Amino acid sequence: MSSHKRPHPDLDPASTLPKRPRTAAGPLWTPTSTHVAQHYNARPEVGREKRKQSPIYSLKNFNNWVKSVLISKYVRRGDRVLDMCCGKGGDLQKWRNAGIAEVLGVDIADVSVDQARQRFREGNFRFKAEYHAADCFTERLADQIVPPDTLFDLVSIQFALHYSFESEEKARRALENITANLRPGGHLIATVPNCYWLVKKLRHDGLVFGNSILTVKFDSEKASRYGHKYNFELKDAIDDCPEYVFHFPTFEKLAAEYGLKLLYKKPFHQLYREESEIDAHLQLMQRMNVVNDEGTVSADEWEVTGLYVACAFEKVE
Repeated sequence: MSSHKRPHPDLDPASTLPKRPRTAAGPLWTPTSTHVAQHYNARPEVGREKRKQSPIYSLKNFNNWVKSVLISKYVRRGDRVLDMCCGKGGDLQKWRNAGIAEVLGVDIADVSVDQARQRFREGNFRFKAEYHAADCFTERLADQIVPPDTLFDLVSIQFALHYSFESEEKARRALENITANLRPGGHLIATVPNCYWLVKKLRHDGLVFGNSILTVKFDSEKASRYGHKYNFELKDAIDDCPEYVFHFPTFEKLAAEYGLKLLYKKPFHQLYREESEIDAHLQLMQRMNVVNDEGTVSADEWEVTGLYVACAFEKVE
């Protein structure tokens, strides 16, 4: 168990911050921030049986398997976790399996945060959890959410860090929130879009490309480190939402300025080939129903998995 201070014991796991207009969230707040918050607030919560009917059921399970693999590599029993862009608390069971002591979840979407709190209350979890609504890429979490002098063992940002690449200022705010709240020797784990995959498709297929479950629409072919916008639609998951190319070399260089060292970087297809050779991870894949009744993932779902990269960083200073 690390020696850093615990979150304040008086904080209620279901506590909430005073409501405030999202347009007043700070100078880095943009129309895209509003769009993203509204999009995820509008996504309905569905039951387990309905999720099984999703056209991307195997894809969702595959993504959850990847996250579970990352967690198994970098989370230790008793860890304290900062779950940035936590959504509806979909990783709560993963944190339970990892044996963490507590999690602090933050998300831009107020409705998602309420659903995460409800999921925690109803789940009979034995660790502590708090969930708060805030934008991790425009607001300083230490100002009003993270208790004073609190450091975490792990920061997790799953399928969301690319939203910070709307601007260098947002990317830096993301890194500030990561490193200001992470103990030395602690880890950041993330899943991000593969910039090389996106740009290759853009140059080969033009501004619009995809398959039966995915549509990507770029505004421009002109590449840039920040603000290279595209609209992303994934059937039964994301409805034409603005996103930004996550230029990994730029992020790695920027992260080094904040004392983060890259430890692990694997495109999902490579991760699958390597990790499925490990018995424990193969068995986990089977338990999580990653493959369909035919023992495979559909070709279109497999193509979408190729869009992503898993990575991990260590705070070295």
